[in-house]
Amino acid sequence: MKNQFIIYMSFVAFFIVDAKKLFCQSNSFVIQKNGQFECNEKMYSFIGANYWYGGFLLSDTMNAGKKRLLHELDFLKQKKINNLRVLLSAEGDSSYPYRVYPSLQKNPLEYNEEVMKGFDFLLAEASKRDLKIVFVLNNNWEWSGGFGQYLEWAKYGNAPLPKTSNWDWNLYCDYIAQFYTCYACNAWYNKWINYVLNRENNITNLKYKEDPTIMAWELANEPRPMKINAVLDYKIWVKETANYIKSIDRNHLVTIGVEGVISTLNDESTFSEIHLNKNIDYATIHLWPKTWQWYNGMSEESVNDSTLQKSINYIEQHAKIMKSINKPLVIEEFGLHRDGNSFSTTSTTKNRDIYYQTIFETGKANLIAGYNFWGFAGMPSNENELHFMKKGMPYSADPPQEEQGLYSVFENDSSTWNVIANAFKK
Repeated sequence: MKNQFIIYMSFVAFFIVDAKKLFCQSNSFVIQKNGQFECNEKMYSFIGANYWYGGFLLSDTMNAGKKRLLHELDFLKQKKINNLRVLLSAEGDSSYPYRVYPSLQKNPLEYNEEVMKGFDFLLAEASKRDLKIVFVLNNNWEWSGGFGQYLEWAKYGNAPLPKTSNWDWNLYCDYIAQFYTCYACNAWYNKWINYVLNRENNITNLKYKEDPTIMAWELANEPRPMKINAVLDYKIWVKETANYIKSIDRNHLVTIGVEGVISTLNDESTFSEIHLNKNIDYATIHLWPKTWQWYNGMSEESVNDSTLQKSINYIEQHAKIMKSINKPLVIEEFGLHRDGNSFSTTSTTKNRDIYYQTIFETGKANLIAGYNFWGFAGMPSNENELHFMKKGMPYSADPPQEEQGLYSVFENDSSTWNVIANAFKK
């Protein structure tokens, strides 16, 4: 613990982002130019949050979702958060209990207009606060339906699902890898893309493809080829999907949504190739040291020298690749458990704070263009004492398949917010 304290104290005074670069008016598009983001011909960078449930709050009338959304957006604005990564994907009938509810697409081409109004409302309110939105249009994982649900619709059989008797990681990889060559799946997915991009906001009357509140479209959350024999099909899918989005919408940035080389079977050449595409504007990486077994899972080991160094190396590895490609790099997911692996809003976050500071400091040294921590959960009253989502419970930062509170940053996590506040200072 002595080494952890030294690390913690050494980061207290670090500064990372020029506050002048954080402001981008709601009526201005973010563009990519010369390896960086620009807005109004000035360099733009961001420190944002993952806020996957933002578009679903308006329909959460059981928990005063509209009031909650307005309060949380005001809180984030007050904390100088200027970018939100939001899930715009939820497929299937929600019969699987560890899945996003309500569905945006219960069946192929059957879109939920009432829930979509929540995304209209989110965009309208985000615009008032100069918050930029990155919309995630699909998901490699089962917790929102995603690729697996498209495959089930296309009669590929039932997807292996976690926390069920047929769960098997290798079978899941085999199953999901089929998505990239599934004609029906991608025809439906392209219809979804077309529907979203051409949707007219019922509040602002702007089509989504014309709305500068949106910073970027993301092909999917953490898309992976899953198997070595699917890599070529994966590359083709990335290229064709990005090209399709740009054929409809030239106003917005497009990114893939990968975790880094972990998404590409640890192959740097694949990661580089998919980001060389002229219609991919920037790259992303994610950092999940516990999930990736960079430490043994014990809370006290979560910020040991090895864990921190592996995280630093991962950032530096991708910064080097993207410098050669001359496109921005965003750390769009990074998270760590609360102390003691607790899910409680009253637990401390000393290790998490050290980890966040490590990410910001390393990002500063490697010219990272933006950050989205995982994730914002709002008021501590949203704590779920059952630890897993049940229909009717308030949304948390953690998706339904994970323990609620696992990586959540609540409004009362003052020490973490201090770390984030320091990251804004020059």
